[in-house]
Amino acid sequence: MFSRIKNLINRSNGQDDSNTQSQQQYKSVMTEEDLQKQQAAMANQKRQEVEREYREQHPDQIKQENELSFEHKTNKLKKKLNIAIITVFGLIIIVFLILFFI
Repeated sequence: MFSRIKNLINRSNGQDDSNTQSQQQYKSVMTEEDLQKQQAAMANQKRQEVEREYREQHPDQIKQENELSFEHKTNKLKKKLNIAIITVFGLIIIVFLILFFI
């Protein structure tokens, strides 16, 4: 805070502080973390752009992949449902046999 006031006073007196020039040079240098964030943002933007272009160029293939994905999910649910039904019937039979023979 005091350095700002000092710089204002020096500028009003016509003096130029060389320290402010070196500070401006240091501010233009990016840290490694900032550089990595910027590169990640650019890569993400590039990826999204490529995906958008692919969707525009191959709409039928995207639709086909979605249908296959839907069929795959449906088949998995069918298998799980069949296993659940068989398990319930098996447990009912076991309970009936236990109750009948006791």
